[in-house]
Amino acid sequence: MIKLLVIADDFTGALDTGVQFAGKGIATKILNQRTVTREQLSSVDKEVLVIDTETRHLKPEAAYGIVYALAKMAKEAGVTYLYKKTDSGMRGNIGPELWAALEASGQPYLTFIPAFPAINRVTKNGIHYINGLPVQESVFGQDPYDPVKTSKVSELFENIPADVALYSRGETVRKGKSPEIGIFDVETNEDIGKITEALLKDKTMGVMAGCAGFASVLADHLELKKGFLFNPAVTKKLFIACGSVNGVSRKQIEYAEDKGVKRITMTPEQQFSQGYLDSEEGRRWLEGLKKICDSGQTCVLETGISDTGAVETYMQEKRIPLETARVRIADSLGNVVKNLLDMGMEATVMIIGGDTLNSFFHEIDCHEITICKELSQGTVLSSINLNRGRQWIISKSGGFGSPELLTDIEQMITG
Repeated sequence: MIKLLVIADDFTGALDTGVQFAGKGIATKILNQRTVTREQLSSVDKEVLVIDTETRHLKPEAAYGIVYALAKMAKEAGVTYLYKKTDSGMRGNIGPELWAALEASGQPYLTFIPAFPAINRVTKNGIHYINGLPVQESVFGQDPYDPVKTSKVSELFENIPADVALYSRGETVRKGKSPEIGIFDVETNEDIGKITEALLKDKTMGVMAGCAGFASVLADHLELKKGFLFNPAVTKKLFIACGSVNGVSRKQIEYAEDKGVKRITMTPEQQFSQGYLDSEEGRRWLEGLKKICDSGQTCVLETGISDTGAVETYMQEKRIPLETARVRIADSLGNVVKNLLDMGMEATVMIIGGDTLNSFFHEIDCHEITICKELSQGTVLSSINLNRGRQWIISKSGGFGSPELLTDIEQMITG
């Protein structure tokens, strides 16, 4: 029976949280689907179930409804712990989704730890910081699709009918009004450990929220059975598809190109034209991509991350709305990866960006994934079953990692 249910709002987030448990030998299952039946929930024989609801870009009311229904079902199924996974860059419908989880759980209190100290994302005096900058002033405040508009965590909960309490570093839970959402200042993993120990002692761990940082500590504190780990033998070729426009991803691609990785930029027509991959030109282009990968050279396919002007001009000329563009770009990249695999490309595939990852899984009609291990912070190796056998997938959110990350991953995979 499931002891811990994790509800994530995007696919890469589901994976980088699930791996905190799977990477320690805890039986963990990932489902990539917004709705889950009671029968599905009761049939899962893992300690941890992670569900990706893809609610980050939905309207707040829709996101609330999906999370509420899942949390209510978990309560009725007797799930011990509920964890609402949030983005460490504070994107998405955090306020409505946390309120949905708390209200549906029937619990009086929800602990919210936004910080991820291992990657220098901390909360001080109720302000969330990314690498020393208030999150609104960081790359997440410049996101063209979903810019973060506040650095003050409590402002995410405006118009939420729950008491919001701020807890300074080292402070423990006060018995305040009910229902309450407690926001904790955190600067180190030790801070999270102390908070977790206090919550367990006080028996206020029924419903929690945070990113992979909080989850990594929970894996060592909750009573979850641990099994054994294995080292997978991955395919020693690497193909990278990047749908992220985050500045962190741009630096990683530029560094990798400088170190010899083949970089290919999709044209606006390739990204937006319906049926391009089915055309004669599109098939020749795909054959060229496959030939590069078959040769053993690592290739990164991206959408113009260093110069978005061409894409923006094309969108204006074709009158393509921003939200439509976000979906089409992710879908086109996901379709490219699917086509290459159908053509027999044998390579470990790395996908950067939650929208692109979700689109790829939609293209191949796959809703379950097996997590293997974390290659680096926020970069997860998983596997899926295709008709021809096991396919290795590496996933990463656009805002994670050092400039050297892609070349480090290439070395791990290709040796």
